[in-house]
Amino acid sequence: MGGSGPLHSTALDKVLLARPRPGEAGTQSLPPLRVFTDRTIVDRERLAEGLERVRAQRYALNDGESALGVRAVAVPVFDNLGSALCALAVRGTPDLMACDRVEGFLEQARACAGALEVLLLPPSQRSTAAVP
Repeated sequence: MGGSGPLHSTALDKVLLARPRPGEAGTQSLPPLRVFTDRTIVDRERLAEGLERVRAQRYALNDGESALGVRAVAVPVFDNLGSALCALAVRGTPDLMACDRVEGFLEQARACAGALEVLLLPPSQRSTAAVP
């Protein structure tokens, strides 16, 4: 429950980096990108490309980037500006979150994120349309 890790290697943090709120700094303000596993992305250009994919698909995946044996998917909770107010992640082992089951986890996470938007934001601050 809760928590955050190195911004460049967790699904939760990549979702937040991909959709910063106005005034928040981008990846340039990150400290040096540390290696945690052989899958950790430490090249800033590759990270930026990955964040573009996160923006396009509206979720992030961590497949052993922050710790071996950990797979996670995360989805944003959008505000009316299209920024990620917060994010919701589902985390497990690769056996539990097998590739053919990821879409089901994403579906559930997106439903929860929609409920969180309603619970956390007054109507005037909720996303009103599909976020590009």
